[in-house]
Amino acid sequence: MKRSRRNFFRNTLGLISLASVGTAPGAAAGMNWSRSPDQDPGLPSWPFPELSKTIKTPVSIRSVELLKTQNQLMLVVTSKDGTKGITQCNDRTPNLISLLKGLVIEHFEGGDARELPKLVDNAYRLNSNYKYAGMPLWNCIGSVEIAVWDLLGRIAQKPVYELLGKKIRDHYGVYISDFNREGDPEKITDQLLAKLAATGAKGVKVKIGGRMANTPENSAQTKRYLPVLRKKLGDSITIYADANGSYSAAEGIEAGRLLEDYGVEIFEEPCNFEDEDGMKKVNDALYKLKLAGGEQDTSVYRFRRLAQNNVYDILQPDLYYNGGILRTLQVSEIARTYGNKNVAPHTPKADPLIAPFWQVAALMPNLYGLQEFVYNPGQQTPSWHTPIAVKDGKISIPYGHGLGIDYDEGIWKSAVKIV
Repeated sequence: MKRSRRNFFRNTLGLISLASVGTAPGAAAGMNWSRSPDQDPGLPSWPFPELSKTIKTPVSIRSVELLKTQNQLMLVVTSKDGTKGITQCNDRTPNLISLLKGLVIEHFEGGDARELPKLVDNAYRLNSNYKYAGMPLWNCIGSVEIAVWDLLGRIAQKPVYELLGKKIRDHYGVYISDFNREGDPEKITDQLLAKLAATGAKGVKVKIGGRMANTPENSAQTKRYLPVLRKKLGDSITIYADANGSYSAAEGIEAGRLLEDYGVEIFEEPCNFEDEDGMKKVNDALYKLKLAGGEQDTSVYRFRRLAQNNVYDILQPDLYYNGGILRTLQVSEIARTYGNKNVAPHTPKADPLIAPFWQVAALMPNLYGLQEFVYNPGQQTPSWHTPIAVKDGKISIPYGHGLGIDYDEGIWKSAVKIV
C-alpha cells in the first residue's frame, strides 16, 4: 500500500513537472529542430536537429567497413570527401558479422549522414529486417549509428553533444565495478578499497547471486559478503548491487531486504530481465533502494511499458545493444515522461566504447547517480587512442570533435578488413 501511494505521488509530481517544462531539453534552449517523419508520434523522443543548418552540404557515406586492429574490431564510416567516423565495436560483434554485412550496411552506404534517423529506420524496417529485431540487429545498427555521429561531429568540428542539445554537465562521478561472485569476502573488499584509493571513486557495484541462477552457495556468499563490504568500506561509500537475473521474485525480495539492511542504494536486475511481473513484485516490496534494469532491452515500446508500470525506478539502456545515441536519448525522454524516472545507461567500459556515453551524459537531465567504470590496477594504458582516466572519482566529458576519441593513424596501416 505504501509503495502504491508512493508511486501515485511520484507519477503525479512527474506529470506536473513535465507540464511545467513543456519541451525537451534542447528545444528549451531555443534551438531549431525538425522531427523525423519516421518517429512514432505516440512515443516521447529526443528532437532531431536540423543538421542541414549546421552542415550545409550533403554528407554522402561512401563506405561502411569493419576493420580489425589492435586486437579490436572497429567500425569505420567514410564520407565521400574522405572524413572518417569511428567506433570500437563491443564484444557481441564477432558473432553478428553476418547480420552487419547482410542486413545493415547497405542501408547506410550512399545515404546522406545528415538524415541519420531515416537511415536507421531503413535498416530496421526495409527488406523485413525488423523480423530480426532484438539485440543482434540493434547492436549492428547502433554501431553504425554511433560511427556516423562521430563522422558528423568531425565534419561540423563539434562534439556530438553540441549537435544534439545543450550541454548540462562537464563531468560525472563514477563507481568501480567488481565482477567477483566467489572467493574470500575480505580479500575482494580489500581489492575494492585499493581501486577506490587509486581512482578517488566514491562508490562500488558488486555482484550477488549466481548470474541467472541462485544456488545455496550463492546465497551464503552474499550473506557473508555484504556485512564485510559495508564494514570495511564505511558509510560514506555508495554501494550498488547487480544480480544479473539470479532470483525468483520471492528470492529477489529476500535479497533486496538484505541489501536494504546494509544501505545498498541500487538493486540491478534481481529477476530474469524478461520477467516484468517478477521484477515489479520485487520493486513494490522494497522501500529503501531503487530498482534498475534495461541493459538487455532493445524495444522503445518495452521501455515505455517498464516505465509506465513502475517495473524499474532507473532505466539502463545499453548504447550499442539498444541501437545507438538517439535511441538512448529517447529512452531518457520516455523515463522523464512516465513517472519522472531516471536513467543510467549501461556502459561498463574503460576504452573507446565509453565515448558515446559521454555524449548522452552531457545532455540527459535525468542521469542518475554514479556511473560505471572498470578499473584494473597495473593494466597498461593503451597508447593508440585518447587516454581515458578517472581523476578524483570523476570523468571529464571531452570537448573533442565527434565522439571525443582520437586514434593513432599508425593503427590503420596494419588493419585487416573484415567486412
